[in-house]
Amino acid sequence: MPEPPAQPDAQQVADKALTDCGGNEAAARLLLALLLIQSRRGMSPGFLRLGPPNTRSTP
Repeated sequence: MPEPPAQPDAQQVADKALTDCGGNEAAARLLLALLLIQSRRGMSPGFLRLGPPNTRSTP
């Protein structure tokens, strides 16, 4: 079975954001902050507190 692709680490993500923003550090920080806000909006407080729902079906 092939290995799953490696996930980029935080430094790689930050470097990519900086490159995508043309080297403008303030713009890269803003981009990363907006992505963080969007990811937090995508999760409900219950999910964050309790974790994913049980996917096992009941008979």
